Amino acid sequence: MPAHLILALALLAPTDQTVPVAKGTKLDVNNFAGDVIVKTWDKDAVRVEVNHSDREMIDIKQGEQTVTIRGRSTRGGPSRSLDYTITVPGWMAIGVSGTYADVTLEGVGGDVAVDTTRGDIKVRGGSGFVSLKSVQGEITLEKAKGRVEVRAVNESIHLADISGDLSAESTNGSIILDRIDSSNVDLYTVNGNISYDGPIKDKGVYRLTTHNGLIAMPVAERANAMLTARTYNGGIRATFALPGDTGDRRTKRLSLTLGNGGAHVELESFSGTISLRRPGEARPETERKRRQNDNDKDKAKEKEKGDQIGLARFGLNIDAVVAEALAEAQAAVPQALAEAQASIPQAIAEAEASIPDAIAEALASLALPMPRPAPRPKPR
Repeated sequence: MPAHLILALALLAPTDQTVPVAKGTKLDVNNFAGDVIVKTWDKDAVRVEVNHSDREMIDIKQGEQTVTIRGRSTRGGPSRSLDYTITVPGWMAIGVSGTYADVTLEGVGGDVAVDTTRGDIKVRGGSGFVSLKSVQGEITLEKAKGRVEVRAVNESIHLADISGDLSAESTNGSIILDRIDSSNVDLYTVNGNISYDGPIKDKGVYRLTTHNGLIAMPVAERANAMLTARTYNGGIRATFALPGDTGDRRTKRLSLTLGNGGAHVELESFSGTISLRRPGEARPETERKRRQNDNDKDKAKEKEKGDQIGLARFGLNIDAVVAEALAEAQAAVPQALAEAQASIPQAIAEAEASIPDAIAEALASLALPMPRPAPRPKPR
């Protein structure tokens, strides 16, 4: 085996460890940078898989109520990037934190708490209390029930198939909700749209607020709610006739009672449109985004195709130019040879004529002056 391969194998120190856990135990993972992927199985055990070098050590500590997973450097210095794949029981509560960590949880069934600074969060499942926070990353949550709190700063939030109390907030991102079953919804964003899809339950409370963006919400024909809508630099639109409309549209305010007015619905946008529709009707805000994404993809494909065609044409042009240049060069070869051959005799004659002068100059340079005889001394 080559020495460099032996050295590489020696430097790798993968961790694959499984520890048994009792019901009620919580998982606590901290990863400075890298991916954290959590899956579930039907065993009462936690399996931790991660590849790393001999410079890192994975600490797996099993306490009475918590299994803690941490990575650390064995030689000091800053933490390195680690990619975890962790398999847990479906009932287990999970907590993940990190700085540059992307977190993916699939099929989890307990409490969930994820907090990362720069990383995307994708969770499928969760019950009881679900808390997701990211400063610079998109957040996606599906099929969760219980109390849900989601916080983002510079990216969007997408929630689907959620049952229970819901609170979501973003600073620079839209909040898109699909198939929500909740009687307590509080949504807020500064720069982004809010698109809600779910029934208005009797005695429910729904507050949707954005500063710069639209608000879209379905209103069933037999809904029971006190509905208040306000916008200052936008408009109020509906795909149906608004019963009991007592608001002044010129002031961009709407206040009406639907049914017995059991629920409270408050919609407010400072610089955006408020759009009401019947359940099941098309959602222009999401369709527009989908069409925009499709258009962007089509434009990218067309550009790629155009680039390929341009390159192909450019290649054909290059081939034509090269062929033409070769033909011209080949046609000029006989004339160049003839001109060279015609100049050969003259060059030889000039060289022969210069030989005597060259020899004379060489001999002259070799001639040395004769030494004078030294005078004899006079006799005494």
